[in-house]
Order: sequence, then structure tokens, then C-alpha cells
Amino acid sequence: MKIRLIIMIISTLLALETEARNVTNRLVIISDPHLLAPELITPGSAIDRADAAETKMMAMSDDIMSTLTDSIIDLKASIVLITGDLTNNGERLSHERMAQHLERMRQHGIQPLVIPGNHDCNIPGAKRYNGDQAVPTATVTREEFAHIYRNFGYGPTSLRDTASLSYCCEPIKGLFIIGIDSNMDELNTLTSRGDSVDTYHNGGRIKPETLQWVIERANEARKHGKHVIAMMHHHLVPHFDKEEHLLANYIIDDHKHVATQLLEAGIHTIFTGHLHVTDVATMKNEELNDSIVEVATGSAICYPFAMRIATLDRKKHTLAIDTRWLTATQSCPTLREQGRQRIIAATPGMTALLSSKAWNKMKGHMGQLKAMLEMGGGKANLPETAQQATQLALRHLNEVLSRAMLAVVEGNEQENDVESIITQGKEGIRAMIQEIVPDQADDLWEFFITSVYPTKVEPLVRSLLEDRNAVHTLAESRIDDLHLTIRL
Repeated sequence: MKIRLIIMIISTLLALETEARNVTNRLVIISDPHLLAPELITPGSAIDRADAAETKMMAMSDDIMSTLTDSIIDLKASIVLITGDLTNNGERLSHERMAQHLERMRQHGIQPLVIPGNHDCNIPGAKRYNGDQAVPTATVTREEFAHIYRNFGYGPTSLRDTASLSYCCEPIKGLFIIGIDSNMDELNTLTSRGDSVDTYHNGGRIKPETLQWVIERANEARKHGKHVIAMMHHHLVPHFDKEEHLLANYIIDDHKHVATQLLEAGIHTIFTGHLHVTDVATMKNEELNDSIVEVATGSAICYPFAMRIATLDRKKHTLAIDTRWLTATQSCPTLREQGRQRIIAATPGMTALLSSKAWNKMKGHMGQLKAMLEMGGGKANLPETAQQATQLALRHLNEVLSRAMLAVVEGNEQENDVESIITQGKEGIRAMIQEIVPDQADDLWEFFITSVYPTKVEPLVRSLLEDRNAVHTLAESRIDDLHLTIRL
């Protein structure tokens, strides 16, 4: 009797465990691995220069991808989603090497699914690094991309959109994945293929016919009671206020209209990449009673080397997302710190880019501005070149921009000392004003801090550093970048 009772208890526990496994699945999400195949690297100054100019750990990309593959196998994931920019610059050999990593996952019962990014197809900048020279190498067409990844989303078990590289599939029962092609590489031109010039487009859009196809597939899946998750490369939802104006190439055209349509079709979760930040943003509908959540994952080969672990509970209709970081590889035990230092080292370049953009907008008005500032009899020491404008910004803002940049790429910016960063930024701007117009600095600062900063600067700064979207509106939202649960 006791033996039969023990057998019944064990059988019940095993049944419960089987049921739990049947209703939960683990997904891993990575983005922008930018793999450069080892066969394309011969040590020398060419790869050293290219690697040193990047925040990406370009020369280590294959080592990082190997380590990630080991981690994903250890996690016993069901599905891996890779949201574009699989390769450094669309090199055919890099795509073939990436397929080898994905095949290793598949041999362990894991289904990788990919979508292209702006660095993957028809790229005129595909290069091999041979010692002291970087020389052109073959890229891939969109058709070749689909063939290489035929086991990773583009095979016969998927439904394909005829207008793009979008597809949908059901890798596990009850879960419908829609991969959306948001790229514009069809507009690229390549001299290697007979075009007169090389051109490259990194912006994003969803073609009208593709959008309609996605909506139809989502509606059909929901009608049959399936959970729907989407992925694409470019952003759908702004991750900070005015992203569509300041970083237009990182968010798809007409994003608000597209997001509204996808939400109405029952898509509440979409995974993206492209900007190399680990950030979560949400867009609410007009009634403020429904929303679409976009989970952007930073580049796999950039600090902080993030990957998402998502647990799908089909019984509870939830997706619980956790974020982890790669800290080391076999050949680089200090990977995380090296990556962090690259972000810091990149800040002067970012500062130069921002100051050059500001200079180009204002240079035609400098004479008029100088005359206005000198009306009171003092002297205005305005920059006379873009280089002088950059040096001015670097003197006073470089450190605070570095702190802000680290906070943004790490995610959960509000866990940093936001007020300290904001205060340091204000002090830097005040010091710039003091240097430009020493005799009128107090008056000009008072005008800036009371009339310009509250309406033009602070909402953007708060949006970036406090994870706030639609600041000062009824649709304002704040969401945890690293640990969250989404209702599907």
C-alpha cells in the first residue's frame, strides 16, 4: 500500500512538472551581434584602426558570439530571437559564420530566428582586413540572406511576405512569431554590381503592403487563440522624447500610425535593436487603456553586452523578461571593463558630432548673434569654426556626457544619480556661457535657465535619464528597462 502511494505521488509530481514545462518556454533575445568572420581578419594596422574607432568590440565579435552560444545552450532556451545586424557589414563569409553558430544552437534543440538589420544585405562597405589594408569583399543579396538563414526563420515552415524579408512562424505550439523587415537596403547602390556610385541607407520603414500582411497574420493568429510576439530591427516606439527628430534613422517612418495599427491587430510586444541601447518603451492608445511595449536590446558586442531572458507563461498569458550581461570570454576575462572604457573613449567623438550639428544649424546666424550679444558693450567670444565649437563643448561637457551615455546604454538610468548628472550639465552650460560672454554671463544664464531650459531642454533630459516617455502628457510612462513582465 505504501509503495503504491509513493508511486502515485511521484507520478503526480512528474505530471505537474510536465504540465509546467508545457505551458512555459524560455526565449533568449540578442541584437546587433555585428559578427565579422575570423577568415576576414589578418592581423595588422587595418583591423586595429577599424576596431579602435568603434564602441563595438569588432575584432572579438566571433569570440563573443561563441560565448553567447555556449550560454544560450546552457540556459536550455526554446527559441532565440536575433533582431538584426547579424554581421559587421553584410559580408557573405560573416553570414555563413553566423549560420554556423546558429546551427550549433539548433543541434541542441534550440530554434534561432533572425531578421535582417541595416548592416546585413546589399552593403557597399563589406570589407576584408588584410594586414595594413581593408579591401572589398562580397556582400549578400536579400535572396541570399534568406537562403543562408533558411533554417532560422526563412524555411518552408514559415509564411513569407512577398514584398519584404518579413515572415511568420509558430516555433512552439501557441506562440506566433512575426519577423518584420524594416530595412531600406533595396535602395542601396553598389559599384561592385555595376552601379555608378556606392550608396547606403540605414533608416527604416515598413512598406504598406508589408504592414497589411503583418496585420492580417496577427489577426489570424489571435483569432485562433495564439500569443503573438513581433521583432524587427528599427524602433517602432520612441525611446526618448523627440527621437524621431533627433535620431530619425533609428525609428521607422510614420511610426505612430504603424504602432497604432499593430496594437489594434493585437500585437502588444515587439523586440528591436539598432540603437545599441538596452531600453524599454511603451506607447499607449488614445483611450490610454491599451499599449504596445517595445523591448530594445543593446548590441551583443558593445558594453554592457546585454541579452534578454524571457519566460513565456501561456497559461498566465505573460512574458517575464530578465536582463543579463556577458562579462567575459575565454580570451578576454576583462571584457566588460574594456567595453565600458570604449564608451568613455567614444564620448569626445559624440560631443564633436553634436557640436558640429549645432554649428551647422547656427553658423549662418553667428554674425547676427555676435552683434546682439555685444550690444551692451561687452565682447562675445563665439566660436568661429566647427572645430572651435567642439573644443568649447569638450572643455565643459565631456565628462557629464560620458556619465549620461553610460547611464543610457546600461538601462534603468534612474538608478544612477540623475540629479547629479543634470546639475553637472547645467554647470557645464553655465561655464560655456561665462567663456563666451563674460560681461553678460549672469543675465544670459538667467534667461536660459528660466525661459529656455524648462521647455526646450529639461523634458528631453528627463526623458533620457529617467526612462520617461511622452513627458508632461497624459500618456507619460516609465518602465523598468531590465526586469519586467508584459501581459500578452
